[in-house]
Amino acid sequence: MASESSFIAAVQAIFESAGSSDERVLVGIGDDAAVISQPKGKVTLATDIAVEGVHFNRKWSSLFEIGAKITAANLADIYAMGGTPEYLLVAAALPEGFTVAEIQELARGIVDEAGKVGARVVGGDLTASEVLVVSIAVYGSVKDPVLRSGAQVGDLVIISDLPGKAAAAWELLKNGINDERTLPHRRPIVDYSAARDFSLAGVSAMCDVSDGLTSELLHISRASGVGIEIRTDEAIDFDGGEDHIFVATISPHLPFPRQAIEIGKVVFGKGVRINGELALHKGFTHFPE
Repeated sequence: MASESSFIAAVQAIFESAGSSDERVLVGIGDDAAVISQPKGKVTLATDIAVEGVHFNRKWSSLFEIGAKITAANLADIYAMGGTPEYLLVAAALPEGFTVAEIQELARGIVDEAGKVGARVVGGDLTASEVLVVSIAVYGSVKDPVLRSGAQVGDLVIISDLPGKAAAAWELLKNGINDERTLPHRRPIVDYSAARDFSLAGVSAMCDVSDGLTSELLHISRASGVGIEIRTDEAIDFDGGEDHIFVATISPHLPFPRQAIEIGKVVFGKGVRINGELALHKGFTHFPE
């Protein structure tokens, strides 16, 4: 099977050629979210899909938690662009026997998470499926988009929190333990205000850490055409995903934003080195090589 990057590259050309004459599309496929210019400003768009048995397990997660978790993943992408989420479209494929009470619980989880940032659901679609599938598209506004491609040599690398909580929770769940320690996997608590502080501080590049810190650093390295050197004595899990913290680069001449933890710097070259060792892509991917 082809890799995830191969699949993305294969469809990217088709999707971009179909909209090549649309000058309103300022940022298309390849970043955390799209950016579209409007007469009164810019719009940023993102979408995500979650499949039962792949992204969540109903044996240990409630439908409320599942709805909130999927919503958080979408909202985090908008904040990673320096944007503000405003509206959501929700599509769901429901398995046989799914009840009204169950879909209400799922919806309440979505609304609860969206309400944290003042966003609202404005539409969607329903269909049938063998397993539960939920897809959310989010629409937001952004003044100055923060892209993965903005990192500059000399910038410092910062994160909003230490990653690894979700991965640790996942290990407990796999071993039959489900208590308050597993909440970071069942429903990650996202500090959206930290992303806002990062963008207001003037970070040059930013990513939502959803597939592992190494993976997101590699995204920034490739998009910006720079190397990244990470040196840390902290016990950091670089390859566990679903933390939805934020990693960014920032000029050393700017004041550090709240909660920023410095972990490295941007250098000439390419790729990511962690404590001197070349980092390979070990984050989560649905389509491994």
